[in-house]
Amino acid sequence: MPLLLFLNEKSCTSSASPAEVGAAMNEFVGVLREARTWREIALVTQTPLPDAELARGYYYQQWAADNRNRTQRQFIKALRNRAPFTAVLPQHHAEGEIEYECRGETVEGIGAAHLMDGLAVSLPLSQTWSGSWLDVTVRRLVETDTGDLAMEEATEPARHSARRADLTHHEKWGRSAGLDTVGSSLQLWEQRADFFPNLQFLPRVGEDLERLELKWFVQVRGLLARLEASAALWDPAVSAVPAWQGAKVTPEHETRKRLCYFRDLDGVDRCFDLHGRFTPGAGRLHFRLVPEDGALRIAYIGQKRGA
Repeated sequence: MPLLLFLNEKSCTSSASPAEVGAAMNEFVGVLREARTWREIALVTQTPLPDAELARGYYYQQWAADNRNRTQRQFIKALRNRAPFTAVLPQHHAEGEIEYECRGETVEGIGAAHLMDGLAVSLPLSQTWSGSWLDVTVRRLVETDTGDLAMEEATEPARHSARRADLTHHEKWGRSAGLDTVGSSLQLWEQRADFFPNLQFLPRVGEDLERLELKWFVQVRGLLARLEASAALWDPAVSAVPAWQGAKVTPEHETRKRLCYFRDLDGVDRCFDLHGRFTPGAGRLHFRLVPEDGALRIAYIGQKRGA
């Protein structure tokens, strides 16, 4: 499942000029790009983007028609856009069961982000919608001890970003949110593009995961997350090897490298001797560096080769 980013509809109700909206959209797309380096994302909006207002009387389509915004427009177009907010809410969620208020206004996008453990994002056009966290008033319809229904009220924090700097507070969460709900090797394989955008997989790895012993699943899931974090921070122009983020990675011994050859994506047999370990026992995850893509390519997950 991609990381859900909910556009705060209240940040699109200003009286900003097209030039001011243009500058805000540059920063907004910067926020989306930064979050996209963590993993796959989906932008959830109150209305489909082509119909959305960015400021009073100024619509997304007008901004998108300006050729100076072509690059940003293409990036947004490539994202998964879902609308309305209710399209991603739990099906059992009933209208009026829960309400959200922030800065004196009823907020749907921020509320949906809180409810779905996602990230609310705002156009940076007002100090009202700034900061990495927003306090929201949450009103929930609950059943009392006597069986009556009553509205319960509490103030809770909601994740938020209007500028790239806000994202530093959410990066660790954003990279792994939802991964602990992936409970099987099949799910892990099906959702690999969402959770591991900087890892590439040989097709044969799907079969490895099908055969993966249950005792190794959590360990493998965690190792992949650490390798993803390592690849995401890797700049091959600066360093020939990633800084391993909590993963113990070593090359195979010279006498064992013959066991590490696999048919690569282009049909050429290559040595994937770098490996991480997982327990219990002697589990191995073999991969090689792909500096031209700034990625790691996984070739094998399973029992130590030749054991």
